[in-house]
Amino acid sequence: MGRRGVHLRDQSLRQQWQQTQSELARAQAQIAELEALLADLPGIFERKFQQRLEPLLERQQHLLEDNNRLRQELRSLNAAPPRASWILPACDESAAAA
Repeated sequence: MGRRGVHLRDQSLRQQWQQTQSELARAQAQIAELEALLADLPGIFERKFQQRLEPLLERQQHLLEDNNRLRQELRSLNAAPPRASWILPACDESAAAA
């Protein structure tokens, strides 16, 4: 191998070295991005959980409010004196027997 062959081989090795260094830098950048994403995952899951939970909590609140309102109405009806319209007319036993 002549001087020119050694020079070409050195140049080829340098290019491979530079290419390998470039690939290593890209891989390290990708690892850093993935580590940052991994660190964010708990927060991402927490936000998604809250987004899904919020409508359920609102629905529960509405149901509790409706339940309380209905209980108050029931208490007021139970406490009120009976109205004439609530009392069923007396049943004529002779008509009922027929």
